[in-house]
Amino acid sequence: MKRLIVFDLDGTLAVSKSSIDTEMAVLLHDLLQIVKVAVISGGDWPQFEK
Repeated sequence: MKRLIVFDLDGTLAVSKSSIDTEMAVLLHDLLQIVKVAVISGGDWPQFEK
């Protein structure tokens, strides 16, 4: 079975219009070792690059 977990960026993984913090980045990194992860947002691409 393929697994995918999808998160919204603004207001879920990070404060709206902000980058994710270090703790969340570590948690996502650890989760990626187990399942595929997608992050969605209505924000601009530069917000993801931060």
